[in-house]
Amino acid sequence: MIDESFLIPVPRTERPLDAPALGWGIIGPGRIASAFAESLAAHTRQRIVAAGSRSIDAALNFAKRFDGCEAVRSYEELVRHPAVDIVYVSTPHSFHHHCVMLALEAGKHVLVEKPFAINTHQAEEMAQTAQQKGLFLMEAMWPRFLPAFDSVRQILNEGVLGEITSIVADLGEYFRPDPAHRLFSPDLAGGALLDLGVYLVSLSSFLVGAASRVTAVGRFTSTGVDAQVCAILENHHGALSTLFTSLGAPTPTAAFVAGTKGTLRLESPFYMPGRITVTSLNRTIERTREFDIRTPEQGLCYEAAEAARQIARGSTESPYLPLHESIAIIETLDQIRDQVGPR
Repeated sequence: MIDESFLIPVPRTERPLDAPALGWGIIGPGRIASAFAESLAAHTRQRIVAAGSRSIDAALNFAKRFDGCEAVRSYEELVRHPAVDIVYVSTPHSFHHHCVMLALEAGKHVLVEKPFAINTHQAEEMAQTAQQKGLFLMEAMWPRFLPAFDSVRQILNEGVLGEITSIVADLGEYFRPDPAHRLFSPDLAGGALLDLGVYLVSLSSFLVGAASRVTAVGRFTSTGVDAQVCAILENHHGALSTLFTSLGAPTPTAAFVAGTKGTLRLESPFYMPGRITVTSLNRTIERTREFDIRTPEQGLCYEAAEAARQIARGSTESPYLPLHESIAIIETLDQIRDQVGPR
């Protein structure tokens, strides 16, 4: 059982402001890139030096918002930009592989938005190329680097929950059906699973490791992408993760973890929890810790700071999300899609 003296550990996360400064080039200056750049501008010493888009107008509109940022006319021009140390890829999923490979071949480090790639073959090629060239590459699964997740990491490492037996988590949002929107486009790798479900599979991987068995069902939109998916993942020790994602409705977006000694709740949204709670199995002991990060603009800077620190150390990946784990997550997503139906 959980000891009476237990307190949820204080996060050991370093301040993003203290990370060494790099020159960042942005490929795909859309909504998530805007939030990312705003987070860097407000909370770090990182420099946004260039933005590249398939539309020069989009690049210009983005660049004018950030001091010292230059708009360039192509992805190829961006990866050759002399002031760019690292490329942040935030295009639709279907372009991740192309843009990452373009940057790596140009000798640039890369932070690529989730999902890492759209299939295992792409993920493996990206990782192999980065390793061969001695370049840093990381998936931008930003919750991994937040202070709240470092407290959870310590809880896991200290065995406070005992052996984890089950996880229940969901992530659903409402998007008006629109064949022109990337989320409903098969050509842009749309669907709930790759856009939202990847957070759930990554959470399961973080908590209990890779899945050894996958069971999944789903429903499709009229355009042929997955509208909702329910998956059960089992790891080598028998721990079960029950995961649900949807484009059709907002869900509680919470996560619950049960172990042989206690339980853990991540307050909604679980990927950016304002509170985590640990409770003993008999409910006589309950401990909580609150966290201040409540918006992406406050939290996205942590993944950039981690990339900058690892690059300064000469590392080619982060121990908090190593390349082999990003590949394993894509393998699980592939297995889920194989069971759910056509891609």
